[in-house]
Amino acid sequence: MSLSKLFDDVSKIVASSVSRRKALRMVGGAVGAAALAALGLDRLSWAASEAFSCPKGQTVCGNTEIGKICCAAGQVCCTDGPRSYCGPAGSKCCKSTTCSSSQTCCDGKCCAAGQTCCNGKCCPAGQTCCNGNCCAPGQVCCNGKCCATGQTCCNGKCCPAGSTCCDGNCCPSGQTCCNGRCCSPGQTCCNGKCCAGPCCSGVCCDADDFCCNGKCADKGTSKNGKCPPDND
Repeated sequence: MSLSKLFDDVSKIVASSVSRRKALRMVGGAVGAAALAALGLDRLSWAASEAFSCPKGQTVCGNTEIGKICCAAGQVCCTDGPRSYCGPAGSKCCKSTTCSSSQTCCDGKCCAAGQTCCNGKCCPAGQTCCNGNCCAPGQVCCNGKCCATGQTCCNGKCCPAGSTCCDGNCCPSGQTCCNGRCCSPGQTCCNGKCCAGPCCSGVCCDADDFCCNGKCADKGTSKNGKCPPDND
């Protein structure tokens, strides 16, 4: 047993609520155990730790690794921290602190009723957890970050409000999605392409053309909106 371990054990005994006479016996046992360890007999258990007991009406809390203490009747024994500790009746252990029955333990913090635990943070009611960030109501979680209110998530990125998600691309308001492309206002989607003119049998016609019998026809060659002879 090292001197630091001996001093630590003696400190635990002094800090406990046992009687002075019993504390002296336990200190003597600790010193004796240290002497045995110095003689190579450290495999013998420390009798003082085995004999740890509490006054009537109290219970032992903890172990030799994190220390043993005495908790009063009704108290909660907590061993989830670096040291054992006692909590009020009805409380929850939360890494060296205690939370009330209506609270949630969040990595050593107590979140109030209605809040959610988010990677060590307490998100207020109505907010959502997004990779350790609390997103306000109206925000969406997108690839681990909160998009601004009104924005949408599109393939892991936030699209501006009013835009359209188009196969991973954000099409601004007024544009249309065409096979992963964003067509400008006035254009039409034709067989996966953005056309300035009409779409005629899957073919993009020029802006001054019209579709006639499945073919693109020049408006200048038509008569009274009828197809020119070569489109008949």
